[in-house]
Amino acid sequence: MLLTGVLAGSVLTAATGTVSAAEGAGAGAVVPSGPGQELSAASFTQMTVDDASRRVWIAGDRVSPDGSRHGEVVGLLYGGVGPAVASADGAAPLSGVAVEPDGSKVYAGQSDHIASYAHENGSLSPLDPVPAPADGCGRELVHTGGRLFFTSRPAASPEDCSGAQGSVSVAAASAGAPAGVVMYTGSEVHLEGGPGGLLVTAPERWSPTDDPDLGIYRVTDGADGNVLEFLGERRFAEDGTGQGMDFRDADFSADGSVLAVADGVRGTVLLGGQDADFRENPYAPLPQGVAPTAVAFSPDGKWFAQGGAASGDTADLTLAFADPSIERQPLRISFEDEAAGHRVVPRGMEFSGDGQQLFVVTSDQAGTKFWLHTIQTREALAPSRFVDVAHGPAVAGGPFRVTGRLDLDGLEPTEAPKITVQRLNGSEVTDLPPVPVAEDGTFVLEDVLPDRAGDVFYVLGYAGGEHHQLSEHWLAVETVEAPGTVPRGGR
Repeated sequence: MLLTGVLAGSVLTAATGTVSAAEGAGAGAVVPSGPGQELSAASFTQMTVDDASRRVWIAGDRVSPDGSRHGEVVGLLYGGVGPAVASADGAAPLSGVAVEPDGSKVYAGQSDHIASYAHENGSLSPLDPVPAPADGCGRELVHTGGRLFFTSRPAASPEDCSGAQGSVSVAAASAGAPAGVVMYTGSEVHLEGGPGGLLVTAPERWSPTDDPDLGIYRVTDGADGNVLEFLGERRFAEDGTGQGMDFRDADFSADGSVLAVADGVRGTVLLGGQDADFRENPYAPLPQGVAPTAVAFSPDGKWFAQGGAASGDTADLTLAFADPSIERQPLRISFEDEAAGHRVVPRGMEFSGDGQQLFVVTSDQAGTKFWLHTIQTREALAPSRFVDVAHGPAVAGGPFRVTGRLDLDGLEPTEAPKITVQRLNGSEVTDLPPVPVAEDGTFVLEDVLPDRAGDVFYVLGYAGGEHHQLSEHWLAVETVEAPGTVPRGGR
């Protein structure tokens, strides 16, 4: 496969633009974001990543030119095939979004039901709605353990929502059957799913002295009549004094052993994913004064991201290795632009399943305009580069030697690196054997040049590693005829 010039760049992709992350990649440096893809919605409630269909689904409301408001669920394509945008309209307010693991169905919350859509290659077709208790405050949806869970809180007006009684329900296993209530709640509750059917319920505090009780459950087969198995609970003000949990977001690590909680008072708090016990937090925090809004672990187990709302060029997002034993400064990104937004919205971060992209929703200060950014996680890796590349005599048909050095910043590579090599001679592309790299980074490429004089190109590539970015180097070589060779067409 021919290596291309895009491998050489160190870029942070932001949907419609890029910005180099190579500059300022040192400890503590902040990288400005590029412009994001502006979303059509005038509100944001929830997002989810559909790995099967390679889409980011976002739910919110949209304001028409005539001032009317309607709900909208949008699926933005990344790295897949099909239309770039899939969307469906519904009644406003629309809140919450979830997707089946195979990408075949998408769900969105409405006030008197859960809207259901069949999804195929970017096309959404309405299905029968999922029965649900009435809701007047905005739902949250999560699909975990093979079941769809959602919140409900009936209220006469948004002003009544703060004290409204609510519930967490599970959609019926058979079509048309009523939803089953699994718990009742006294305040707004956020839901978060995790690997192996894990489910978090996190109430919002209704006053600074309130101490909400976060719960962790596992979805069961329901054979005993209970859909959820209780694993643990946690109150953040354990002794009954001080401020309770001020929930912003939560996410499980890839193996479910850790639950990260973005708390408005404490920043990022780590809990045991199976027991809700407090864990030591080894991650570098967001900068002082940045209000935390979002956390996310990558499903491949490699990355951990923290998002917030900062002012000026202070970092709104940090991207670090999930393994805290890897001592490397996180990539720090600032969103401070009229085409990028000014803050990461609460619950506005999700990774792709392979961990190669981090999707981030940002908003303006007023929270009325929103952007989606796609951050390539390789930008958080240490840079690599080819230096001191030189070659010997280039005689057509003769032996050829290239020397150089592969520089790897930061940590030692986990595996001995090798250099891939391709030779381009006109339309002919030849893959040469990989070249080993010595401990000091030097390498030697030996080849035999084509027997006809002219321009030959060598493409040297380093595929990157656990800790280092990929890179490549193009070497242009002008070969000459061997001494004494009779020119073609001569006598």
